[in-house]
Amino acid sequence: MQQRGEEDRGFAFNALLVLHDTMTSKKHILPTALYIHIPFCAKKCNYCDFNSMVSESRVVDRYLHALSKELDTLASQYTFTTIYIGGGTPSLLSEIQLERLLRSVIRYNATSQTQEYTVEANPGTLTANKVRLLKEYTVNRISLGIQSFQDRQLQFLGRIHSGDDARNVFTLLRSAGFKNINIDLIFGCPEQTPDDWKKDLEIAIALNPEHISTYALTYEGETPLTRDLKNEVIRKLDEYTELEMYKTAIEYLTLNGYNHYEISNFAKSGYECSHNHVYWRNTSYVGVGAGAHSFIDGMRMSNEKDVFRYIHGMHENKEVKSFRECLPQDHFVSETVIMALRLRQGITNTDFYERFGSTIQDQFGDTISILRKAGLVSYDDERLKLTEKGLFVADTVMAEFIYI
Repeated sequence: MQQRGEEDRGFAFNALLVLHDTMTSKKHILPTALYIHIPFCAKKCNYCDFNSMVSESRVVDRYLHALSKELDTLASQYTFTTIYIGGGTPSLLSEIQLERLLRSVIRYNATSQTQEYTVEANPGTLTANKVRLLKEYTVNRISLGIQSFQDRQLQFLGRIHSGDDARNVFTLLRSAGFKNINIDLIFGCPEQTPDDWKKDLEIAIALNPEHISTYALTYEGETPLTRDLKNEVIRKLDEYTELEMYKTAIEYLTLNGYNHYEISNFAKSGYECSHNHVYWRNTSYVGVGAGAHSFIDGMRMSNEKDVFRYIHGMHENKEVKSFRECLPQDHFVSETVIMALRLRQGITNTDFYERFGSTIQDQFGDTISILRKAGLVSYDDERLKLTEKGLFVADTVMAEFIYI
């Protein structure tokens, strides 16, 4: 199919929106969240299946130019209250490149209107000067990909930083005035013991971040980690030990003042991630960059994943959207419940009715009845949410709400 120019692209997109709004009779709701993808890393981690590549300075410069052009194509039609720059490793950019990126963002979106502005960072690439730039350009939340404070675990995962690097960078951010810092941690690594995991949690608590994300190690696609598993170089940790580690995180972090507000996320009061709430509530957002996804009023879109094709498309004013789908209403309803169940508070009938004109019971009565009898969900006071028992088999519970 012949690629369309920028004007045709805008016309086609608007036509799809009109068609979608007509079909669903829904009021068009503008997105308030912006995600910017930086697909560059110093090296690929052993477990990583994200859209990222080892960086080359000239490619990064061309990519940042393409990003700036894509932001310009939005033509200031949206005002974002949350911005999230992720990757990849945004902190890998040189100081000049980082400032160029931050200038592009502030040119498009007045940061006085942005309530939460997050940048992901790797402790091995974040310097004092980069921290100064982030602060200067009004970034107010940092998400540190620490994963572990123990060098043995970091080496296994293929990380480029040490445990000391992680602690030092956290201190650097605090001294620069950052008051909203997230720490990512991974559990369930082969040969990782419950004591290893408890030690990571203890160090994290001692640093006193506002937010902690804990993720079970997953074996994705054709990553080096998955190949080692298939070739029996490593052995996967047994499910019982992994579950006990998850329970330890919930108990220990809750005891230390962190609210377990989402399956993998814990926060001090008032520091829940606003940007991610947009995803969990299945509301509209815009993504820019290679492979970035957007979701606007039930229409799902994604950009060209290949970095070089994305750069070329933006340079030539050609279409960079590789996928568009008007999500059928039944699928949208189903996805909304599934995403909401990730939140410990679940979803209320009031919220559901305002969005879809029916109750959760009307849509999923039989499913809810079965899951309640099994003790996996509660549906009290018109709120549907996972029970503690359901939390530990969340994927299985959510699968029951998939539209077929």
